[in-house]
Amino acid sequence: MQKEKMLRELYRGSLIPVEKSVDPSSEFQKHQYRLAELEEEIEAVLGEQEKERFHTYLTAQNNLLYSTGEERFIDGFRMGARMMLEIFEKDDGQFKPITG
Repeated sequence: MQKEKMLRELYRGSLIPVEKSVDPSSEFQKHQYRLAELEEEIEAVLGEQEKERFHTYLTAQNNLLYSTGEERFIDGFRMGARMMLEIFEKDDGQFKPITG
């Protein structure tokens, strides 16, 4: 059963959504490469103190993005769970159920 397999994977630590790999030809990967290029260009013109400050900024920004991603993941998961629960709610009686 798929549910049991997924629950076992989650329990055993082999289901880690945050570590999902990225398709090398995806738009996400293209943006990631461009960002890395821009970071290198910026670092090339900065002195040591400015580089340190820039890295502090990037770390703070990455922490914010991680927290935002985590919250969006949780919200999406909850929304999906609510949708699944709604499927099992009693019909409001406006339409006859479709039977096969």
